Amino acid sequence: MRYIDIDEVDLELPDDWDDTVEQAWGYVNTKVEEAGAATIAKAQAEGWNAVKQIEEIESAKAKARKKAINAKSAVWGQLSAILSKRSNGKCWYCESNELRSDNPIDHFRPKGKVAECPDHPGYWWLAFDWKNYRFACTFCNSRRVDVETAGGKQDHFPVFIPPDWNKSEGDNNLEKPKLLDPTDEDDYKLLTFNKNGEACPNCDDEETEDYQKAKESIEKFHLNHCPTKKARKAIKQKIMQVVADTNELLAQGIDLKSGQIKSNKKELIKLIRPSCTTTKFNTAAKLYLREFEDNVWVKEILDRD
Repeated sequence: MRYIDIDEVDLELPDDWDDTVEQAWGYVNTKVEEAGAATIAKAQAEGWNAVKQIEEIESAKAKARKKAINAKSAVWGQLSAILSKRSNGKCWYCESNELRSDNPIDHFRPKGKVAECPDHPGYWWLAFDWKNYRFACTFCNSRRVDVETAGGKQDHFPVFIPPDWNKSEGDNNLEKPKLLDPTDEDDYKLLTFNKNGEACPNCDDEETEDYQKAKESIEKFHLNHCPTKKARKAIKQKIMQVVADTNELLAQGIDLKSGQIKSNKKELIKLIRPSCTTTKFNTAAKLYLREFEDNVWVKEILDRD
């Protein structure tokens, strides 16, 4: 995970974005009103009591709203390229460039329901709010199971104080999400990676919110999916080998500006630089390279990036 400045998305929104959102809400509200009217007509025809009528109307409206919002998925889908540009085509959660999805956009606050709160209607009022969008690969955004880990964010949105979910547009609870947010400039620092390529909390105190937030995110974002761990471990091994080879060349008296050493340095720069579209897991790569920053030439690479 790396920090993404979400405000930069605002600069690239389509000129007609506000109109598109307004039209989408117009469609949704019409469908909700139609569902309510149809339920009222049915209630009158069947002689429902007042309690049942109210419950059925609310239920019908909620179902209609959810269906109508999903029918307008093209609204947030059109921002896919803009969000992708912010991370050079890589998932904001895991930094993979293998998205495996035609519409790789996650609603950070889930729009349809909240897995941890059965009576939560979902943050439906944020369905067309671009500030709630995160560019995400399928493995981070969909519930999956493999032989070692279960993960995938899907409709999960745990908070530290469970009663404090905002359940309607008018609620003003100070939610404290228990998930790392790549658009928060401090959150990505709460993760680190061990020698086996595993994502780990960047602190040892299990009682702290930082530890718990990182731990929860590792599971929910599926950050330790087996192929992902192997890929990170391979990156660590590659970095170790390139650093060792370069130091051996230097020990032999080869000039730091020689073609071979320049090639090695360039390879390391590509591994750690987020702007390189052909590499992935760049944050992990940079942390692995930091293990060798006592080498002056390595520190120069880290300082320039």
